[in-house]
This record gives sequence, structure tokens and C-alpha cells, in this order.
Amino acid sequence: MLKTLWKIVQVLLMLLGLLALPILWMKYQDAGLRRSAEPPWEVRTLTDFRKWRPQHDQAMKLESGGFIYYLVFGERSRVLASGKSGYLFDERGNLIGWVLDTGDDSYLRVAIDQSARKGSLSTGQIVVSPPAEAKK
Repeated sequence: MLKTLWKIVQVLLMLLGLLALPILWMKYQDAGLRRSAEPPWEVRTLTDFRKWRPQHDQAMKLESGGFIYYLVFGERSRVLASGKSGYLFDERGNLIGWVLDTGDDSYLRVAIDQSARKGSLSTGQIVVSPPAEAKK
């Protein structure tokens, strides 16, 4: 009786191990995709971003609270991503933040505010304002 119970436990543990393999593989893939999507420390502005990722040309203009933001879409950076990665810039072209998945992540609240969305454009169409001290 005890021997049969032990065999059942062994089989269940093996099945759990087999189920864990795809999850571990996805975690490994996600880590690699995150590393490729995460901007390096030297990417601080839209100009830096264009040099780093010139192939990403899809963007969206957002207006919220009287401020203008630009959300630039990158590649998918998760195995089961519901959206592309996103990089948010202010109207001066400074990088504010980024998210792995614009379909799921609510970290950049202005990016998920549907009323803030004003239209699609390419990154080449983004015109940034000069800093306040440069306007004097």
C-alpha cells in the first residue's frame, strides 16, 4: 500500500516537473526579450532613442493635463505580450519611462488614457520643444 502511494507521488512530481518546463522556458525568454527592449542608461532623449532603435517609427501623440507626450512603440518584449513595448517622451523629447507591454502595463498612466490619444505619427514627425531656458 505504501509502495503504491509512493509511486503515485513520484508520477505526480514528474508531471509537475514537466509542466514547469514550459513556464521556466517562458521566463527565460522573457528575460532575454526584456534585456533587448530595455533602453541603456545613455538613452535619455528622443534623439538618443532614434540612434539606438532607428527601426522603431510608430508613435502616438498624447495630450493630458495640458502637456504633450509622445509614445513610441517598440518590439514585443514578452512571450505572451498583448502589445508592443512603449517608450514615453515629454514634449521636449526627454525619456520619461518605458513599459514592456503597452497592452497590459498601467505604469505609464497617460499612455493608457484613451481620451489623451490624439493620433498616430512616425517618429520623424515628432517636433520637440526647446527647453524653457533656451527660449529666452
